[in-house]
Amino acid sequence: MVQKELCQCSQRYATSITSIKMRDEIESFFEEQVRLGIYAEVGVTEPYQRWSDNERHKEYYASHWYKCCQCGCLWEIEEPDFPAEGFVRKFADGKYREWDFSDYCELINPRV
Repeated sequence: MVQKELCQCSQRYATSITSIKMRDEIESFFEEQVRLGIYAEVGVTEPYQRWSDNERHKEYYASHWYKCCQCGCLWEIEEPDFPAEGFVRKFADGKYREWDFSDYCELINPRV
């Protein structure tokens, strides 16, 4: 009998990427999930943040998006550019939205 591996999206959550080791672990996890056919890497099409003043307009795009092939959850990964931290954001409904205050709150008050 073959057992189909289920996704772990319901047990995973958003987090800051605070070290090179953590970045490498997250990268390895997503690469393995893609290899197993659980996630698919999809093109990043929307910025997570927009910024404008009178002279300039700036948009910041994530490094990677991954879509769960089983539950439809969308994951956004922004690689750290130390000393600036990176992040992982989760969209359980699979619908992308720009960065807002609730995302910041989730990253500074991580689940334990």
